[in-house]
Amino acid sequence: MTDPKKERPLAIDIPFDDALERFINTDPKEIEDVTDDEQTPEGEIELPKATHQGQMAIGDLLLDCYVLEDGRRVFHKRGMARALGLKSEGGNAFMKTMQGKGLGSGLPAKLQENINNPINFKPLTQDLAHGYEADVLAEVAKAIANADRDGKLSKQQHRLAVQAQILLSAFAKIGVVALIDEATGYQQIRDPKALRILVQQYIEDEKREWEKQFPDSYYDDLNRIYGSKSLTQRSNGVVVQNRPQHFGNFTRTYVYHPLENGAVLEELDRINPKINSKGSRRARFHQHLTEGYGIEKLKRQVQEVQTLMAVSDTVTQFKKLFQKRFPQKGDQGDLLGE
Repeated sequence: MTDPKKERPLAIDIPFDDALERFINTDPKEIEDVTDDEQTPEGEIELPKATHQGQMAIGDLLLDCYVLEDGRRVFHKRGMARALGLKSEGGNAFMKTMQGKGLGSGLPAKLQENINNPINFKPLTQDLAHGYEADVLAEVAKAIANADRDGKLSKQQHRLAVQAQILLSAFAKIGVVALIDEATGYQQIRDPKALRILVQQYIEDEKREWEKQFPDSYYDDLNRIYGSKSLTQRSNGVVVQNRPQHFGNFTRTYVYHPLENGAVLEELDRINPKINSKGSRRARFHQHLTEGYGIEKLKRQVQEVQTLMAVSDTVTQFKKLFQKRFPQKGDQGDLLGE
């Protein structure tokens, strides 16, 4: 007969009296010695879960990205292949490329270790996914650029260097973590101090040279929906495109104010204030925006506004469409004071 003292309590269907006897005669130390591995069935190790997910745009690329419950920002493994422009977008293609001749020998040991050990996690829409922390993509891009500089890449691998430069340019001003936070919506629940950091991602340290950011068609559309002439004649007889002062108010309200719900505009007002009673400023607002992030966000908003103007016959109709397109922005018409 089996000694009950050497038996651990079992979750089986036995009479209550027998179960009670086993419990009484079991040494507590034996219960405490049961390890987590023994309690967790094989294959059921709990994976870190994603709390936010989205798609990060880099040019024409859309990369699946996630924020895990422990705060790690992660790219899907197949996105790493897509980011490098590989013909096969499978995760194994990425790992194989990184281990290839020339490139593999130039990767730092720590980066090689990270590549060979992807993170298993649970996305919002799947049971399992494999990925890498965001910094791995940035480090891979640097490693490829360095390998290209040192002449280690083959002719066939040159396209990797081109794509690496695109990635490095995208990450130069803002950083990959901030881009993921924006793509997944995680920035909405970050510490309030993060808003200041986010605004600084738009602002250039030094004023850039003036470059045209608003196409002539933008002002043609404005003249049309306001019912004004597209051309006007100056006192010296020169005919120019009509751009009355209230167009500036329109641009302020519908192009600049939506950038982080007015926070960017507030900073631009601070660093580029009015210098006279006419409302003149030392520079155009867009001259203070970063090339890699702020200008791209501005262009996107200009395009949004032009799309709405194109399907509007009047400024009143535009405002209604704008409110429908951006329902969380508040009553933008009131900002014009018209």
